[in-house]
Amino acid sequence: MRYKGLLLDIDNTLYGYDSTHKIAKNSVLDYCNSKFNLTNTSIEEAYDIARKKVHIELSETASSHNRLLYIQKMLEHLNINPLEHTLDIYNIYWDTFLENMKPFDGVYELLEMYKGKICLVTDLTAHIQHRKVQKLELDRYCTKIVTSEESGREKPHPYMFMSALGKLDLKAKDVCMIGDSLKKDIVGASSLNIKSIWLNSDKKIENYDNTLVQEVKTFNEILELV
Repeated sequence: MRYKGLLLDIDNTLYGYDSTHKIAKNSVLDYCNSKFNLTNTSIEEAYDIARKKVHIELSETASSHNRLLYIQKMLEHLNINPLEHTLDIYNIYWDTFLENMKPFDGVYELLEMYKGKICLVTDLTAHIQHRKVQKLELDRYCTKIVTSEESGREKPHPYMFMSALGKLDLKAKDVCMIGDSLKKDIVGASSLNIKSIWLNSDKKIENYDNTLVQEVKTFNEILELV
């Protein structure tokens, strides 16, 4: 092992968030289409308006990612009683999402290699991230997590990474951050001189300080670097 510990993002790093979200969102569209006799276009437009409104009102907080709020405001926009239907739709989304999560190849090899020496560093609300941890069985390998809801800040704020170092009782030079977001994961870690591995599955062209960052296209490539 090259490091004493790892800081590890979850979404789009350990599994494909975007593809899983699409499946879950389609399940919501199907339900609303059948239940309320609405077109997919009208539902999606209301959802997008609600999501943007929540992001504006709760910017830079974990609550800005809360699907419960998106759905509540979506139903308000559609003049449908949110107190009657929000929780049902929320559960449809997340139950479908969790059922369809598939870890990338190489994930469990890495987790086994650094078992007990990993802190998950993740945005979004704590409740759903803990559900993802259980679904992917990350709790078999990890005992530490920092969520943006817990810390009151989101990546790339240095406090997220400082909290993770504190939980692992390690220094910046001892760990490596692994994540898919250059702005949030990699820039955030680099601000504290933490080495990082950028999982650039989408093959984006970005400028970054390559003295601290190693770029890979697949998760399996990470195994050769740690």
